[in-house]
Amino acid sequence: MTGTASATGLVTVSENLNTLNIIAGMPFTPNVTRGGLTAGTTYYILTVVSATTFTVSATQLSANPSFTPVTLTNSSTSTVLTVGFTDTGFNNPDNSNTAAPSGSNASFGVVGGNTGIYGKQVLANVAFGVEGQGRVIADTGSNIVVGYGTDFANIATGTKLFAHWGDDPAVQQLLGTTTSTAGDLTVAVANTQNTGNIIGTSGNALTLVEGGPVTFSANLGGLVTGTTYWVLNVANASAFTVSATPNGAEVDLSSATGTPNAVQQQIVLAAVSANNATGTNGTGDTFVQALPEAGYILRQKGKTKYLVQGTTTGIVGAAYTANVANTALTPNTMSIRSTDASSTVAYVSSVNDYQSEVFPAQVSAGSVSVGTQYTIYQSGTTNWTAMGAASNLTGVTFTATATGSGTGTAILTTANPDVIATFNTAYAANTYPGQNNPVVVINNA
Repeated sequence: MTGTASATGLVTVSENLNTLNIIAGMPFTPNVTRGGLTAGTTYYILTVVSATTFTVSATQLSANPSFTPVTLTNSSTSTVLTVGFTDTGFNNPDNSNTAAPSGSNASFGVVGGNTGIYGKQVLANVAFGVEGQGRVIADTGSNIVVGYGTDFANIATGTKLFAHWGDDPAVQQLLGTTTSTAGDLTVAVANTQNTGNIIGTSGNALTLVEGGPVTFSANLGGLVTGTTYWVLNVANASAFTVSATPNGAEVDLSSATGTPNAVQQQIVLAAVSANNATGTNGTGDTFVQALPEAGYILRQKGKTKYLVQGTTTGIVGAAYTANVANTALTPNTMSIRSTDASSTVAYVSSVNDYQSEVFPAQVSAGSVSVGTQYTIYQSGTTNWTAMGAASNLTGVTFTATATGSGTGTAILTTANPDVIATFNTAYAANTYPGQNNPVVVINNA
């Protein structure tokens, strides 16, 4: 800021506001008190009058419907303005966690949020993990997942299901992506037979999954409505048997006729299940569901952690950056896709002082070098604590004391980034002296 004028209410700056993409609604703070503006106080751009002048609002524009400007005094003393920040002190090197002038080594942050609030929003793909209701049973030879106590009918198409093996919430094993076929499968029952304890059907019994739970809509021949049974054997389209426990003995039935329905909760995946899910005693595993969706950053919580809102579910939660396409996101991860000058696909790993490193090369757990410092990139099934890490969480930096195994990967803490991300113009590598990597632009609105 180079000056303020009481007569016009204009703030004059030395930079080009249009080039910097500074627009109405963005917040700013002056670093010293000048021209009627108080140091450290957050103000908002009211209107951009020219490339170098703007008026000021004391509040967010939604709280200033009359567009009343702040009354300024005349001043011609230079002052630094920090513009368009969100959590600028989230990870300051000096641990002050306070706002600092934009461009200084103590200022970190991103412009984010709903464009109705201010600024350009940083768009992302995100998948929030939501604990599912009930339990699921899946088999790698089938694309049908069965369950009980579930809410399959309300799970959105395209949702990814992950089983908690042994009901351990830290273990998430992918089952697959759901299709639009979900809910209660019903098979009409015609009779029960004492001989062979057979349940006769007028519907197609072959649509029932053996080993899966089943209930009945009414009592018949020893079957009790509301009780969970297990499909033991499906002999053909018109006959099946049930047990009281998984793979147990046939339930003793009497001969009777009736018209109840056998009901089995099913959801169909786009492909066969990627993993089995049977539970420790055959009654299934708890599960988590995650719908990959478009979203946008509300707040930066760390270099790889963001507060994000999904545009489909409306969920607001923390998510971590991942170097994968939208369809491959796991629960509570997100991807920020960048546009490279060479049009290649790249994903931003972190945003740091308005720039970010895009993922460098990964090292498998079995290929780390003892004595070298790494950062866990994907925890996978690797026991990182046995290799010298303080925990098995993504983002933990450690010096390797041993090689490991499993599916986890790490990156060198000194790794050179593949590209540098910025909110400005994309450039090819070596466009300017010292710029060895291509510059990319983060997708935004």
